[in-house]
Amino acid sequence: MVPDPRDDRGKRHKLSELLFVAVTSLLAGAQDAEDISAFGWDNLDWFRQFLVLEHGIPSHDRFLDVLALVQPAEIEKLVRAWTAALRAPSALTVEGMQVAFDGQALRGSIDRATKATAVDMVSAYLTGAGVVLGSERVDDKSNEIKAIPNLVRSLNLSGATVTIDAIGCQREIAAELRRAGAHYVLQVKGNQPTLLANCEATAEELVRRAKPGVPAMVRERHREIDKGHGRLETRVCILTRDLSCIERPEDWVDLAAVAIVMREREDLISGKKSQETNYFIVSDAAATAAQVAEIVRNHWGIENGLHWTLDVTFGSDAHKVRNRTAAENFARLRRFCAGMVKQSTGWGMSGKRVRKSMGWNPDKILAVLAGEVISKPRTRRPNRKDVGKYGMGVAKAAKAETSKPAKS
Repeated sequence: MVPDPRDDRGKRHKLSELLFVAVTSLLAGAQDAEDISAFGWDNLDWFRQFLVLEHGIPSHDRFLDVLALVQPAEIEKLVRAWTAALRAPSALTVEGMQVAFDGQALRGSIDRATKATAVDMVSAYLTGAGVVLGSERVDDKSNEIKAIPNLVRSLNLSGATVTIDAIGCQREIAAELRRAGAHYVLQVKGNQPTLLANCEATAEELVRRAKPGVPAMVRERHREIDKGHGRLETRVCILTRDLSCIERPEDWVDLAAVAIVMREREDLISGKKSQETNYFIVSDAAATAAQVAEIVRNHWGIENGLHWTLDVTFGSDAHKVRNRTAAENFARLRRFCAGMVKQSTGWGMSGKRVRKSMGWNPDKILAVLAGEVISKPRTRRPNRKDVGKYGMGVAKAAKAETSKPAKS
């Protein structure tokens, strides 16, 4: 139960009822506080099957006021409890799974009048299930480097493989992940200049030792080719456990391998090609080049599966909330709803279509909360020979042809 921070005097709406209306409305297509209030009033009789709502649905201002008062830590506890209760236990198993960490700025929280910057949230995303395991707000005068360890300590990541982009490539974060029982695959960029130079030297050494007469450096290689969206992409992952080029590898707890991922993209229309090379450090000594290649590629699922969904499907950036606490609480509720929609998206449906379906039929909200999958009916297209020309039927089509006036 979330503690109610409001004074009892003049309190007209129960906090539990207000939060239930907010979450179900967000699931069913509401984009902002005004939509939540409107959806509540339009479906008041449906809500009263489960709630009392003695004074009806709160106004949009009341939703914003209450979410500005409730402590975000309490909302996070509630969201995690819902996540655990509303999904099958197997859906939240992290053993052997990949958890992607990444940050996102809530652009709707920018207040130019007070020169307040956007609220920044770091999320832990279970890539295989599309579920947000937890979120942590970045302090206004800090960055993700401080928020990530706090999020790691608050989650059970034992047996998982955690991926973080270059900002998370820090010795302290690597050590925190290993203390939590998780393996890491961290991208190396210019914020770690010495480590980046060591990785580049490792790549050069791989080429040098490939020449005749020079002892070869032990390595694994995986190559895959994808064609789609008008381009041809070739990805090569080279994994080596030879750390001879890494200065002080013991500074990175349980560092086991270095991965070099090369990508070449060819535009099939213009013929233009582009290449890029990225470097990663790996803690799992048993990982193969193919596994690391898949892990690196799956990491960006948090961008496509979560951040894009929040921005486009849930309209996160368009919802202007100046109060930073309310913006943070809305962000946590949206992440929970995005995970529920992702879990319930079935054949022939998109997340946007699932939300519309719940808006058209509120009973489907209960199906989504129960973990059921919403799919499009699989109807077989009729045979042209059976339906005739323009779908009017064979007999009717034949009669229409014979009734046409003869051409002079």
